[in-house]
Amino acid sequence: MVSYSSFFGGALMGPFFEFADYRRFIEEKGEYKNAPSPILASLYYLALGIFCLALFMVGSQYYWIEFCWDAKFAELSLLQRFVWYFVAMSLKRLFYYNPFAMTTGIVVASGLGYNGRGVGPDGKLGSGKHTWNKIISLYVWDLETSSSPVEMIRLWNHQVHLWLKFYVLERITPRGKRPGAKESIAVFLVSAFWHGFYPFYYVMFFFAALTVEAAKDVFKARILFKQVIPSFLVSPLGWLASMTCLNYCGILQNALTFENGFAFMKNTYYFLPLGLILFVFFSRTMGLVGMAKRMEKKVEQKQK
Repeated sequence: MVSYSSFFGGALMGPFFEFADYRRFIEEKGEYKNAPSPILASLYYLALGIFCLALFMVGSQYYWIEFCWDAKFAELSLLQRFVWYFVAMSLKRLFYYNPFAMTTGIVVASGLGYNGRGVGPDGKLGSGKHTWNKIISLYVWDLETSSSPVEMIRLWNHQVHLWLKFYVLERITPRGKRPGAKESIAVFLVSAFWHGFYPFYYVMFFFAALTVEAAKDVFKARILFKQVIPSFLVSPLGWLASMTCLNYCGILQNALTFENGFAFMKNTYYFLPLGLILFVFFSRTMGLVGMAKRMEKKVEQKQK
């Protein structure tokens, strides 16, 4: 147990991994019995981390995140403010990708990240190539191209997401029920406490939880939007809305203090916090999801 809790791969921003996997690893049993060399797989994550850091260092010279709560930020047009925070946080995200990639590479280099052989040409698991995806901190491409904030959050710091899901969310959710807004907000506040005690950590995670709840309602009530949004625009608009929300939340997290955070929200007219609160309130009080389900049943009955 001391070896497990002190394992160097989890020392800094450490990804979560199960004790059962770690035990098989140190005893060289199961999938670890004949594990191949991890050198090439670990070098991939090293290269990914360096690439993300290089992009951040170059791009942040033109769009730095601290400007978002500077007095001169208010002198920009509203569109310029939107573009600035959106690009600045997208670049800042690359900064975080660097340690996530590095820690994933460390776990892969140790051999713990080995996950056996994947699906082969015959369609059978275990007959394909060697895989190193047992413990992955992030999925860069999947996250950057996703059109759902729920999925983006799942792909960001993925192993910690799994720990929060299995050991916090599922434990506070009553048996036989699906987690709701209270459980979701509680999990995000646990994550905020984990990050530290800067006040705007808690503000950010609260609105991140509201973003998730709003996204759930939109997805469940998607039939209501089919009449007004062409199908080919669904994914692009979903991506833009998701990134708009999460980049805004990212700025709030980096603001740290009330002074910086409220300065940024004031200069963006509180559009995201107010928009999320009003939408979730409207959706839950008007029964938007229930309305959509009734409409779906009518469509099914007509098709029959």
